[in-house]
Amino acid sequence: MPPWTSTTPWLWLPESTPAFTSTHSTARIVLFPRSIPVHVSADTRYILFINGKRILFGPAKSYLHEYNYETIDIAPFLVPGQKNVLAAKVLRYSPVKEGNMGMVRAGIGGFILHESSGLLGVSTTEDSGWKCLPDDSVRILSSSEWNRALGPAFMQINEEVDGSLAVEGWLDGDFDDSAWLGAERSSLKTPMLPILEPWRLVPRSIPLFPETEGRFSAIIKPNSEQPGLDLAGSWRSLLRNDGSGIVEIPPNTRTAVILENESLITAFLELRFRGGAGSTVTVRCAECFEYPPPEGNLNPFARNKGDRADTSGILVGPEDSYTVSSSSTTEQEWMYEPFWFRTFRYVQLTVSTHSQPLQITRLTYRRTHYPLPINTSLSNMPLVESKKWAISLNTLLNCMQETYTDCPFYEQNQFAFDSRLQMLYSYQLSSDDRLARKTINEFHASRRGSDGLVETHFPTPFPGVTIPIFSLSWVLMLWDHIMYTVDTEASKRFVKRYLGGIDSVLNYFDSRISNAYSGMIGRFGDADSPNDEIWAFVDWTAEWSVLGPGGDFKHLAVPPAYRRTGVASYNSLFYAYVLNKAAEVCEFVGRLGLAEEYRSRAESVNEAVRRHCLRTDEDGKEILVDGPDSPTTERSQHVAVFAVLSGAFTGSRARALLCRALHPDTRGGYVKASYAQSFYLLEAAVQVGLYDELRGTLVQPWTEMVDLNLTTWAESSAMPRSDCHGWSCVPIYDIVANVIGLRPAAPGYRRVRFEPRLQLWEGGGEGVITVGIGGNGDKREVRVEWEKEGRVLLTVGSDCEVEVPTASDGSGEGDEKTYRVKKMKKGETLILTLYR
Repeated sequence: MPPWTSTTPWLWLPESTPAFTSTHSTARIVLFPRSIPVHVSADTRYILFINGKRILFGPAKSYLHEYNYETIDIAPFLVPGQKNVLAAKVLRYSPVKEGNMGMVRAGIGGFILHESSGLLGVSTTEDSGWKCLPDDSVRILSSSEWNRALGPAFMQINEEVDGSLAVEGWLDGDFDDSAWLGAERSSLKTPMLPILEPWRLVPRSIPLFPETEGRFSAIIKPNSEQPGLDLAGSWRSLLRNDGSGIVEIPPNTRTAVILENESLITAFLELRFRGGAGSTVTVRCAECFEYPPPEGNLNPFARNKGDRADTSGILVGPEDSYTVSSSSTTEQEWMYEPFWFRTFRYVQLTVSTHSQPLQITRLTYRRTHYPLPINTSLSNMPLVESKKWAISLNTLLNCMQETYTDCPFYEQNQFAFDSRLQMLYSYQLSSDDRLARKTINEFHASRRGSDGLVETHFPTPFPGVTIPIFSLSWVLMLWDHIMYTVDTEASKRFVKRYLGGIDSVLNYFDSRISNAYSGMIGRFGDADSPNDEIWAFVDWTAEWSVLGPGGDFKHLAVPPAYRRTGVASYNSLFYAYVLNKAAEVCEFVGRLGLAEEYRSRAESVNEAVRRHCLRTDEDGKEILVDGPDSPTTERSQHVAVFAVLSGAFTGSRARALLCRALHPDTRGGYVKASYAQSFYLLEAAVQVGLYDELRGTLVQPWTEMVDLNLTTWAESSAMPRSDCHGWSCVPIYDIVANVIGLRPAAPGYRRVRFEPRLQLWEGGGEGVITVGIGGNGDKREVRVEWEKEGRVLLTVGSDCEVEVPTASDGSGEGDEKTYRVKKMKKGETLILTLYR
């Protein structure tokens, strides 16, 4: 029997392709089995309803060749002996216009539902009774209406709704859909031609998302243009959500209120009301209050923010608006819920009434994100570390949706550089690596035939500007995967699928070797790749924040050395670092010859950087500058960090080089690494033995964000547009891998490196952490306990090797540090004593 994906057709409107479409089908059933699974998908998004109840949204975004469908058992939502209504609202984005840059769509729209039992007869066939109607009541705001002060218009999810045009009661069993259009087959298949449908359907590989109801914690600045109108008490009563609160806004009144949530979250908003015919309700979501940028500032990423609990500024954010139907009465309750979730810490609600009062009867939200099972539990850490842990978890979960997302407020795009870090943070918390494997596969599918790179962000419906260096982060994802996945045989099978992709990415960089500065990576792109296709992004820093001619953003985050010569030390050193990691991947799967080649190429690049970029600073100390033509004043922490991580410098030379770059007392100054690049900075500090000396300085940026009352980590101190950026969750990794001192020392955690540090006792007492390791659902645990007298106990949940520093006080610097290895059985405990 052929699979259902080849026999159940997609349906769509007969002709037009509006933004929103409502679909509707009914079935009467007396008895039904305990389980009735249905498979459902749509292009571009859908919400599925049964008997008026919202039960599912999707599809999980991916790409056309692996287009996701969801499966859900609808039996619990059906009522025996009555007409049951299946309905869906579908949001269709244009395949030829910008909008929602993370959503792939085909040239034709469609909705598909398959019920395998056939009992209900509701699969989407042309004779199954599915009806559809364009929803003219909702309009997605176009990019021309976007506030450019907020940056690029990536999302386009904001709505303008006219309740008078909405179809009333279409989810009810007695709704008359006789005037609706019969849905027609949506297909590219043509007789006698070898054409397939644009969507290659595959089952959703990640879990369905929960929607957890929550309520706002406080109101701020309730105001009204009508003298004497005080609604503050009513708003507070409404927020209690116990059924007692109603906010009634008098006729011909304009009033506003700002609602505060305890932390920044991603959630579906829900607003219910009665009466108020013709009233307009505007919803503005914002991450924080802020102040106008300095006069003349043209950079939308450089925003003016301070204490995030300070409400004296203004709320900046996009708006949704809902105009109440002219037929609305106080006897009937209406609901407004934006189609897609919103990101917010603060929500400003503005209401303008006409001749009737408007009663707001409910204002809540349902939080949603990837349901990551947190296996790592932490107790009794110092207060500031506990706060950093909680903020990091909140940030990471907000940025884990159907893909890893850079920021949920502005973009919801999956970038390779960001995603590598977010994966690594999630590995410290959970053995669930389903989203990570999905991401690795998606970037592999995005490979460009012209140069072998993967797309900078993917999924995406359109070709985009390329950041070549981000492709190297995809290679690092595979190295992380082999290190953290306990089932090494499954990991080998998984990684082998991508070896060709690794080689094609690395070969691109090999092809960019400069002629002028032999051995170093030169300018990205060539005569066939115009400069407007390439962004040589390195990092968001204050020093590299100059827009190009005409406001060209591709000058941002680029070292001046690259803009002058097309050669930057960072690009070469990052490439060498990844070559060495790729060599370890190849060794893991038995490709020893390729591993040797990659290591040889890495050393050749490192030698070229030493030859062209080594200088002596004002104190006679050895430094690396940002490019081969750079003066000694052009120096950055980024170059020093990757000089260490790539192996370009080792031993005492590496330590001295990094110490100059990181030490706060160094004269002359260095361009400082951002929050995201600080992950690599900390790794380098550990490698050369500077971590214990400098940790307080290196983690100070997160302490400052705690002091500024952020509830999620910001994108960058230099470019603080986004208050929630997953790449900044460095404290998760730092606490587990550096302070607790747990990290894999061999693929599959076959050997655990255990190197606890004295920062464990900054809180003054004992503590416990249980770390879940595994991957591919294979959960195993490692438990660490620390006691007041300086003893640290490690208990392993499976047979493994454990390596610990040879010196009991953890002494020894960088490459000179030695370790002893102990074989441990499941349940066995190892005891160390650290001296303070």
